[in-house]
Amino acid sequence: MFPACRFPFQMLVCLCIVLLMSCVAGAANAEKPSPGLEFFENKIRPVLIEHCYECHSAATTEIKGGLRVDSRDALRSGGENGAAVVPHKADESLLLDALRHESFEMPPGKKLSEEVIADFVKWVELGAPDSRDKPPSVSEAASLSWKAIFEKRRKWWSLQPLKEVKPPVPEENDWSQRPIDRFLLTSMQAVKLQPAPDAEPRTLVRRLAFVLTGLPPEPETVAQFVADSKRDPAAAYERLVDQLLASPHFGERFARHWMDVVRYTDTYGYEWDNPAKGAWEYRDYLIRAFNQDIGYDQLVREQIAGDLLEQPRIDHNSGFQESLIGPMFYHMGEHRHGDSINFNGIHQEMINNKIDAFSKAFLANTVACARCHDHKLDAISQRDYYALAAVFMTPRWTSRVIDVPGKHDATIEKLKQLRGEIHRELKQQWNEEAGKFTEEILAAVQEASDSPRAVLWRNAFGLNSGKEKKAAPSKPGDVVYPAQQLLSAKPTEVNAVWQKLSMEWKTAHETHRRQNQERFKVLTDFEQPGFPDGWQTEGDGILHGYVSHGTPLIALEGAGVVQRVLPRGYHTQALSSKLPGAIRPPSERDIPGKIVSLNLAGGEWSGFLRVPDNAFQTENVVFFDRLESKWQTFADRPLVNGIQRITFEIATSDLNPNFPPRSGKTRAGGKLLPAEDFGFDKRSWFSVTSIVAHDVAGTPADEWGRFEPLYEMPAPKSSVEASQRLGGWLSAAVQRWAEDRASAEDVKLVNWLLEQQLLNNQAATGSRLARLLTDYRRVEQRLPFAHTANSMDERGFTPVSYPLNVRGNVDELGPLVSRDFLEVFAGQNQVNQSPGSGRMELAEFLISPRHPLTARVYVNRVWQWVFGAGLVRTPNDFGHLGEQPTHPELLDYLAREFMADGWSTKRLIRRLVHTRAFRQSGQVSAASVNVDPDHRLWHHYPTRRLEAEAIRDTLLTVSGRLDRRLYGRPIEAPRSKEDAAKRLFNGPLDGDGRRSIYLRMSIMDPPRFLVGFNLPDLKLPTGKRDVTNVPNQALILMNDPFVKTQAKEWSALLVKQQDKTVEQRIRTMFLNAYGRAPDASELKRWTALVQDLGGTGDPQGLLADPNVWSHVAHALFNTKEFIYYR
Repeated sequence: MFPACRFPFQMLVCLCIVLLMSCVAGAANAEKPSPGLEFFENKIRPVLIEHCYECHSAATTEIKGGLRVDSRDALRSGGENGAAVVPHKADESLLLDALRHESFEMPPGKKLSEEVIADFVKWVELGAPDSRDKPPSVSEAASLSWKAIFEKRRKWWSLQPLKEVKPPVPEENDWSQRPIDRFLLTSMQAVKLQPAPDAEPRTLVRRLAFVLTGLPPEPETVAQFVADSKRDPAAAYERLVDQLLASPHFGERFARHWMDVVRYTDTYGYEWDNPAKGAWEYRDYLIRAFNQDIGYDQLVREQIAGDLLEQPRIDHNSGFQESLIGPMFYHMGEHRHGDSINFNGIHQEMINNKIDAFSKAFLANTVACARCHDHKLDAISQRDYYALAAVFMTPRWTSRVIDVPGKHDATIEKLKQLRGEIHRELKQQWNEEAGKFTEEILAAVQEASDSPRAVLWRNAFGLNSGKEKKAAPSKPGDVVYPAQQLLSAKPTEVNAVWQKLSMEWKTAHETHRRQNQERFKVLTDFEQPGFPDGWQTEGDGILHGYVSHGTPLIALEGAGVVQRVLPRGYHTQALSSKLPGAIRPPSERDIPGKIVSLNLAGGEWSGFLRVPDNAFQTENVVFFDRLESKWQTFADRPLVNGIQRITFEIATSDLNPNFPPRSGKTRAGGKLLPAEDFGFDKRSWFSVTSIVAHDVAGTPADEWGRFEPLYEMPAPKSSVEASQRLGGWLSAAVQRWAEDRASAEDVKLVNWLLEQQLLNNQAATGSRLARLLTDYRRVEQRLPFAHTANSMDERGFTPVSYPLNVRGNVDELGPLVSRDFLEVFAGQNQVNQSPGSGRMELAEFLISPRHPLTARVYVNRVWQWVFGAGLVRTPNDFGHLGEQPTHPELLDYLAREFMADGWSTKRLIRRLVHTRAFRQSGQVSAASVNVDPDHRLWHHYPTRRLEAEAIRDTLLTVSGRLDRRLYGRPIEAPRSKEDAAKRLFNGPLDGDGRRSIYLRMSIMDPPRFLVGFNLPDLKLPTGKRDVTNVPNQALILMNDPFVKTQAKEWSALLVKQQDKTVEQRIRTMFLNAYGRAPDASELKRWTALVQDLGGTGDPQGLLADPNVWSHVAHALFNTKEFIYYR
C-alpha cells in the first residue's frame, strides 16, 4: 500500500519547493528598488539634501517661498507659486525653472552644473519617483542636511594633509635654482611670462629695510651696500639680510604684524574703555620672541596654553615667565562691562570674541560664523562653536604674576632678616615697658598724676580727671570696657561690678562659642600655612605673607616703627605693600556649604570680585578700605542666563583683572579712584585670618577671648586691686607677645596699646632700632613692583560644558556641549579626553604634522608681510569665502620646510628675501599687464605704501627724533580733546620720539594719525590691512602738527651741518628721505624751490635759515616717494 502513496507525496514536496522559491524571488524583487527610485536615491536626493534642505526643509525655521522639498508630497504640492514638480511634465515643473535660474534661483548664487540639471529633467520625465513618503522631523532634516554638506566640505583644499612636493624644473631656467623661484618661474612660463629684471642696489636696500624693520635705511648703510654690491653682490646681500634680521627693530616690525592678527589693544572698549591689564607686556613679549626667533610652534603653545606648560619659557634678561604672558592673546579686543547675571549675553559675547580671534589667527577659518547655525559654507557645525566655547570658558580669565619665581627673593629675605631684628629690639623694649603698666595705672587712677603717661592711661580708659577731653562711652567687647566700668565704680561697688562683668563675659563667651561651633565649619584658621584644598594663590605677597601671631608690620614712613602687630594668617603687606597677592577659591558650587566667609582686611584698592562665567569686567567689585578685619561673605547664587560657574577672588590691585575699573569707581571708604590712575606701580594689600563655611546667613561672632585671662584672676575688692588686675592683664599680653606665645586675642590687646601710645613706637635717634628701621625702609624702597598681565589659570578647576544657544539666541538655551575641537578633525586630537580645559591638547594638535592649517596659515602670513600679498589673498579665511592659493604646491612646500626648520620665522624670511622673486624690480611688462593684471604670478615686485606706523616712524627717523629704545608702557597719543571719564588724555605730540608700536591703542580713540593711514579696526582680527588713497591723507601730511613739527626738527638738524652749498644740502636730504641722490632735473627743481623760499639771500644765509629748510623738509614729506617703496 505504501508504493501507491509515493506519487502524491513527491508532488507535494515539489509544490512546496516551487512555492518557497517564489517567495524568495518575490522578497528579492521587493528589496531591489525600481530603476526610477534608484536614480532618485543616487542622483536627486543627495543634491536636494546638500543644496536645498537648508532653506526648504524642516531643518529651517523660515521656509523660503513656502516650499519644502524634504518629502514627496511637499515637493509635489509646491509653495507659494505652485507645484514644484509635476510628474512626467518637465515644462510645468517650477523646480526645473528655478534650477536653471530662469525665474527663481535655486540654489541662490552659483547655479548647479548642467549635468545635474539634466538629471532633474530626466527624473521628472520618469515620473518623479520619490521614496520619501513622510516628511522628516526637524532633527532628522537637520542631521541629513548637515551630514551631506559636511562630507563634501571636509574635502576642501585647506583641510587636506600637506602634500610632499618637489620643486619643479622650469624650461630654460637661467634665472634661479632656488626652489621657491622654480615654482614661480614655472607658473610664469605656463602663460609665457618672464620675471622682471633685478632691482638696483639702492632700491633693494630700502625695500629690505622697510620689510624687515619698518624703518628707512641709514644713508651710511645704503652707501656701504652699494659699494659692496659692486665687488661681490651675493656676499653684500647676504650681509645686509643678516644685519637687518639681527636688528632689534626686526622684532618690533613683526610683532606689529602679529598684533594686527590678534586685535591688539591697550583697552577693552565700550563706553568706559578700561585699560587692559598687561597688554603692553604682551606687546613686549612678542618683540622679544621675534627678535629671539622663538619657534612659531612654541608661540602657538604659549598663546593658547602658556599657563599650562610644565616648563615655562624664561627670558633671563627681563626675568619674565614668557609662557604666562602668551595667554594675554585671549584678552585682546573688546570686552563688555557688567556680567550676565544682570545683563544676559555678556559672557556669550566675550566667548565669541575669543573664538573669532583664535580661529582666524591660527586656522584662518571663521568659526564664529557658526554661533547661530551650522556654517553656511565651511565644515564647521554649530556644535563645534560651542565645544570650543567650553574649552576656552573652562579656565579662569584672570591676572598672573609674570616675574620668574624667586626673582626678588634676595631682597625679600633681607626684609625678613631686618624685620626679625626689629622684632627682637621691640620685644625687649616693650616687655620692659609692660612691667610698669600696673604702677602707671595706679598713678593715673589712684593718684591722679599729671605725668604724660598718666594722661595717656586716663585717655585710654576713657576716664576724665577734669583736665582731659571726655571719652565716648565704650561697649561690651571693647578692650576698654572693663576698665571704664571698674575704675569709675565706687570703691564699695568694685567687687559687684567685677562679678557682673565676669558673668556677662562668661555668658557671651560660651554662647558665641557654641553658636560658632554649631553654625560654622572652620575651613582654616591658619594654624598651619596653606589654604583649603582647591584654593589657589598667586604672588609673593601670599608666598611670603604668612605670619604667626604678633609679627610686627613695619611702618614704611613716619615716626612710628610699626603700623601694628599682625594676627596669624596671610598678609600680603607683611613685608611690603608692593608685593602682589591673590586668593582664588574654587567656584562657589565647589565650596562646602552654601556660604563661605573670610575674615578680611585690606586697603589701597585691594578688593574682591565675583565673576560669572569669566565676565571679569563685572560691576560686582568691592574695593577694601579697612585696617581692621571684618567678615566678608560669598553666597552661592542661582545660575541664570546660561551661566555655568561663578567664581570669586580676593586680590591686590595688580592681580585684579578688573583694575583699574571704570572711571568714577570708589572704594569702600568712599575714596574716588583718580581718572589718571592706570594701576601702574600701585601699593595694595589685604589680609585673611580665617575662612569658614556655613549654610545659614550671618558671620561668626566675636567670642571675647581677650577677656579670659582677666576674669580668671581673683575678683578685686577695691579700686586699687582693680587697677592691679587691669595692669597685670595687659602686661601679661605683652609678655606673651615678647615670648612668641601670643594668641589672636593678645594681638588685639597689643594693637590697642599701640593705638593708645602706651607702648613706645618710636626709635630714638642714633639707636640700633633707628638704624634697622632706616635699613628696612631703604631695602623696601628698592624692591620693584611686580609685573602682572591678564592671562589664564585653571588650577583647581573642573571642566565646564557650554550651553548651545538655539539660533544664537542667548535667551533660548539648548543642550550643554562638552569640550572638543572641530568635528572635521575628530579622532586626530585629545581635546575631549583632557582632564582640564583641553587647551594644551589643542595647542599640541595644532602644531603636529597631522594638522593641515597652522603651518600653511602662518607661512602665508609671512609671505604677505614680505611680498605685500599672500599666496592666499585672504589670510584670515582659508574657507569657501576666501580665495584659493595662487601656488598651492609652493604653499605646501614652504609649510613643510618651515616645520623642518624648527618653525623658525627668521629662516623662513631668509628663504623668501633671498629669492630672485623678492629681488625683482617693479618693472611691469605689457604682456604681464594683459595676462596677469592682478599680479598673481609674482613677475615683479609691487610698489608698496608704508603702513601707518612706518610712515610715522620714518618721519621721526629722518627728523632725528626717533628714540630707538625697546619696550615700555604705552604712551598717550596726542589729542585735541581730553576725556578724563574715559581716561583719554593728551600725550606728547611726537610720542616722546618712541616708535608707533608703543603708542596707546585705545579702542575708543586710537591715534588719529595712524587711523588716517589705515590703522585696522582694533576690535577685529585683521589679516590684511586696507590700503586707501584718499584726500584726507594728503591733508594729514600737509597740516598735521606732528608732521610740521618733524619738518622743523629736521630743519634744525640740517642747519647745524657743515654743508657748503644748497645742492649739497638737497643731496643730503634726498639720501635721508629716499635713500638715493637726486638726478639732475630734481636737483635743479629743488634748488629753485629753496631760492624761491629764501628770496635773493646769499647761499650761506640760505643754508642757515631754518624756516627755509623746514618748508623744504615738509615738501619732501608730502611726496609719494617718501611714503612708498619699490
